[in-house]
Amino acid sequence: MRGIAYKWSVLAVVVFGIFMVVLDTTVVNVALPAIMDAFSASLDRAQLVISMYLLALALVIPTTGYLADRLGTKQAYTLSVAGFTLGSLLCGLAWDINSLIFFRIVQGLAGGITMPLGMALMFRTVSREEQGFMLSLAAAPMLLAPMVGPILSGYFVETLSWRWVFFINVPVGIAGVVMARWLLRETDRNPTITFDYKGFILAGVGFCSLLLALTRVSQDGWTATSVLGLFLLSAVAIIAWVYVELQVKVPLLDLRIFLNRTYAQAATVYFIAATIFTAGLFLLPLFLQNVRGLSPIQTGILLIPEAVVMVIALPLVGRLYDRFGPRPLLIPGLLGLAYTMFKLNSLDVTTSDWDLVKLLMLRGLSLELIILPTFTLTLSEFSPAQVVRASALTQVVRQLFPALGIATLATILQTRQAFHFSSLAQTVTPDSIGAIQVLSNLESVATQLGIPGEVAKQSAVQALSGIVERQASVSAYNDVFLIIAFMALAALIPAVFLRKSRPKEAQQPAGATAIPEPAD
Repeated sequence: MRGIAYKWSVLAVVVFGIFMVVLDTTVVNVALPAIMDAFSASLDRAQLVISMYLLALALVIPTTGYLADRLGTKQAYTLSVAGFTLGSLLCGLAWDINSLIFFRIVQGLAGGITMPLGMALMFRTVSREEQGFMLSLAAAPMLLAPMVGPILSGYFVETLSWRWVFFINVPVGIAGVVMARWLLRETDRNPTITFDYKGFILAGVGFCSLLLALTRVSQDGWTATSVLGLFLLSAVAIIAWVYVELQVKVPLLDLRIFLNRTYAQAATVYFIAATIFTAGLFLLPLFLQNVRGLSPIQTGILLIPEAVVMVIALPLVGRLYDRFGPRPLLIPGLLGLAYTMFKLNSLDVTTSDWDLVKLLMLRGLSLELIILPTFTLTLSEFSPAQVVRASALTQVVRQLFPALGIATLATILQTRQAFHFSSLAQTVTPDSIGAIQVLSNLESVATQLGIPGEVAKQSAVQALSGIVERQASVSAYNDVFLIIAFMALAALIPAVFLRKSRPKEAQQPAGATAIPEPAD
């Protein structure tokens, strides 16, 4: 009975901690336009508030196995939640965009190990037959956060301040620390374990350089010396990092796990789906607020149905996975996801709210059919002694893909917006009959409103420029959604070969260490 009770205690602690970490990503997405206005930040700079947080999460996740062995799982998990809470407080107190980005890095470094440690705790506590269902319960906060986050963010931005999207984490984090200290059992420590400093530093240099290079492209161009230099530094550091991880006896991140074919295929689909999921949370609030002119609360309300569908489908997908395996879920999920992104390719300011909500609901269901089966499969391939390191590898790349994906898509969005604006501006000339008619109508409206003649002409020109800029933005968003649709189709290639297999308990990647179960 004590074992059963402890299983649910672990679930409660994990759900609480993961909810806080994931919630902070979703609330920032809706608040980003307000943050840009408050600090007069451009999109390429402001997106670092999201992507640097994701990158920080990814960089610290490889330390999960080391910290769990060195400190014990309970202490490592508790410190992670406490550090994340402090980082949230500092983010709320930020005085400019640079300080906010820095504190987001602090927040991500502190909270990065919360999810892999929590997932490892769950997998070590339940039997293999229960993994799909229990993981679906543990994954609930990852799906509840997108539902709760937009509404909370919209409310705080409109009634209080964007700073409250961070301050709200403080009481939640304190409660999470108390629960972890009270409910979790400590695991044995291994104070003699070594730390892979070379791998940690090389990974940080390599992926930070890559992210910064992608961010600078929109301003400096792909061929700028600064951009090429960052890409070169990134390539050298990442190649050296891979070499080090394959050579050291106890690597910080066990890349040999990718030699497991089933893991590699499932992880590829999972990473693509996670990138598409995060990209949608990044792009849609920007489109709805900056292009359609909706308020933060209106934006949050439109995003809720997608999350509701995902939460409702979650337990069912877990049961279906346990019974039928991944492939019968992945194929329709990827096809449905590609369809919705192709439909979003025609999104514009006249698209009705109901049409958008229907697409997002289908998108949510499709993502649920992909994310849970692939994530479960990446961990169920391994024995309990390997799960912490497999979970760490999965979560590292799961954060890296969206971080780099958002930076890339933000760059493409700005580049395509400039391209479409230039193309449209060439058609809006003094000789253009359509432009003359629009200007005449706008000037007439301004005059009817009592605006003097010369001012009315200037107002008409400004209004026409705004129309052109908005249409350029719509076209740019459509281009990005089309790229995402092809990403979903590409994931079909590894998905068709996936099957649910039983792990070989004796087979362990290099550097895997047995982690003792907590005593009953």
